[in-house]
Amino acid sequence: MAAGAVVSAPGGPVEVVDGIEVEPPRAGEALVAIEAAGVCGSDLAVASGKMRYPMPVILGHEAAGRVLALGPGTDGPPPDARVVLWMRPPCRACRMCLRDKAELCERSGAMSAKGVLADGRTGVTKGGAPLFRAFGVGAFTGQVVMPVAGLVEVPDDVPTEVAALLSCGVATGAGAVLNVARPEPGDVVLVLGGGGVGLAAVMAAASSGAAAVVVADPSPGRRELALELGATAAIPGGDRQAVKAQLRDALGDGVVDVALDCVGRPDLVELAYRTVRQGGAVVAVGLHDGDATVTLPGWMLPLSHKRILGCFMGGVDPQRDLPLLFDLYRRGGLPVDRMITARRPLAEVPEAVADLAAARGLRTIIDLSPEQGQGPLEGRRPDVR
Repeated sequence: MAAGAVVSAPGGPVEVVDGIEVEPPRAGEALVAIEAAGVCGSDLAVASGKMRYPMPVILGHEAAGRVLALGPGTDGPPPDARVVLWMRPPCRACRMCLRDKAELCERSGAMSAKGVLADGRTGVTKGGAPLFRAFGVGAFTGQVVMPVAGLVEVPDDVPTEVAALLSCGVATGAGAVLNVARPEPGDVVLVLGGGGVGLAAVMAAASSGAAAVVVADPSPGRRELALELGATAAIPGGDRQAVKAQLRDALGDGVVDVALDCVGRPDLVELAYRTVRQGGAVVAVGLHDGDATVTLPGWMLPLSHKRILGCFMGGVDPQRDLPLLFDLYRRGGLPVDRMITARRPLAEVPEAVADLAAARGLRTIIDLSPEQGQGPLEGRRPDVR
């Protein structure tokens, strides 16, 4: 039996409980020991009730670990291999997978939304009652069963905590640039939001050949870090007129070719749409509240020739794209370890979720390795907010 961080009712407390049992892996699955897991905004959305989700649920989905065993007759990463866990394991057989849109896999979409495995069971219980798995993973516990299609081996020279961050937020931000926005050499890229996803977008844009990468965020600490991670300029943002003026001050003009909303607010999507040049692109990356509505000026839609692009999970195919992100990290183009502002043991998941709700820090790693870290990291700006 193991411990895990569980929410039993929407908006209820995050509790670390004992007595969690994990079933053995079946065909097509692997048993994985979680070693590191990031605390992501989606976990907060589930815990707070902002996102409707089956309960009780084990939080955590941004994770990496080590394979303990494979199910009967299963080909996959061998025991003791370090792996990233991807919450949308592509089935390679549905309509979207066959169209090279693995991020929209229909089978794993149901798995992620319902907090179950591919066959509909949860594979994890407490006192004989099923526990649901946040986004089909449930990583804030010692061990999980995952489809091998959702596992990608981690190279020896990539730290486990870096691999964990690449399994959701960083892949989403970087993929939004590399797979969806696809800025051309010489483009000006505006990133709205300097959180974990936004900073990943900044790093990817800086590596893409863009002429300028501008991040807009009200936090001075996040603006400072964005500049260190490759942004050409960092501005506080505001309404359209304020942003235009700040862009002119920073770049000499206010022309933007690509804008990404990495927060998930309707006003930022509209700001991005009004800010990009004629024929430019707006990429909606951040998740909105369920009842949020984006309002755009109808007369501009045909005349502006602007593109509005949705972006889910960065358009990432895990087997295709994660090795590319590993390589980008190795070459210094994606220094995601600099985003880690705290490491905490499993027992401190409630505090880590509270930090996220208060916008304290950028990324907290839940350390489930034998040598668990405690508290904020020296020199990692735990007060970035």
